[in-house]
Amino acid sequence: MSGARAQTGWQYYGWWGIVLATFIIIWATNGLTVGAITAFDASLLEMLQVDRGTLKFGDTVMLLTTAVATLAAGWIADRYGVRPVMAVGVIALAAAFFGLSSVETLSGMYALRFLMGISLSCAGLAICVVIVSRWFEARRGLAIGLTLAGTSLGNALFPDLTTYLIEREGWRGAAYYVSILPLLLLPLILFALKEWPSKLGLQPYGMQPRADGAPMPPAAELSYGAILSRPVFWFIGVAAFATFYAILAISYNLFLHTKDLGIDARDAAKYFVPLFIGGLVGKLLSGFVSDLFGRKRTWLIFLGLMLVGSLFLLTNSQQWLFASVACFGLGWGGNYTLLQAITADAFGTRSLGKVMGAITVLDAGGGAIGPWITGMLYDSFGSYIVAFWVIAALITLAIVMALLVPATETKA
Repeated sequence: MSGARAQTGWQYYGWWGIVLATFIIIWATNGLTVGAITAFDASLLEMLQVDRGTLKFGDTVMLLTTAVATLAAGWIADRYGVRPVMAVGVIALAAAFFGLSSVETLSGMYALRFLMGISLSCAGLAICVVIVSRWFEARRGLAIGLTLAGTSLGNALFPDLTTYLIEREGWRGAAYYVSILPLLLLPLILFALKEWPSKLGLQPYGMQPRADGAPMPPAAELSYGAILSRPVFWFIGVAAFATFYAILAISYNLFLHTKDLGIDARDAAKYFVPLFIGGLVGKLLSGFVSDLFGRKRTWLIFLGLMLVGSLFLLTNSQQWLFASVACFGLGWGGNYTLLQAITADAFGTRSLGKVMGAITVLDAGGGAIGPWITGMLYDSFGSYIVAFWVIAALITLAIVMALLVPATETKA
């Protein structure tokens, strides 16, 4: 629109309207599906009478659903808007935890994890990154980092809170109370989120309007074929697959690993704090530093921290567990933010919903098989050592892929 203008500073609506809203949304959706759900593992193992690999296949169901459904969710968000997609996501999450309060069978539990996958595809990482990227040209790394900090705070808070609710109300009662939280997000989605800056007469943060006052010409929409034909897509995608495998393999098995090390349930929950608070610091720090010194260099540093954390895990001892999860969390947080910012830089925002959908097939695919394979390797070998070697090898692969990503991506 001809009245569109550039605006900078913290009064810009993108900071307190879009970043804050998406922070809260992803705090709940990611925290409940990644952090809180693991607190139910011991109860579900006892009730269902299955081994760990079978239980962890539920994580695979959820994340494979996310991988596939995000292709559709991203396309719908590009064409029809983010808000209706997000509303479906939080309703699906509420229904999943409500169903968990009365689930009786393994197939029923898998069906609920399918619903959680729908929730993550519609109101999780990919869709939140799409809308934040639309609002920021400059300081995009910091904006995405602030939004994604919600995942760390959610994953640090919800395991301990859910463990407390399980002890107080039983695991079914805890699931019932947790199911209320996603519904509280609906007013935020419907009234705070604005699809594009132009709806408020603004330009993306840091973008200067043309001298004649005319709107910037829209970028060309990319087809899936054009997206997949770019080598940078595969470099980013393989790195995403490897690192999402690693973090979810660890986070979804951390409660059970601490039990093997002789740590009780309440103390075990505390190990999620360095993992996800480290992630919080990594997200904020990487977003700020990468805007100043470049994405690729910063990304490699944080991937290196993930590798150090994975090597500490190979000691298989309680003594090194805190250092391991803290290093891994810090590195993961930086990687998590930079994957999204580098993707937005490489492809622009016009077709970012589709791009994020395609990337999510790879990252959620890695995340989907990570917990499952890790659980099966435990069942086969009686410990997590082989699984931890696999994780270290995959992080090394991610470092190689990051080295292949061009230092300066072309913005579409």
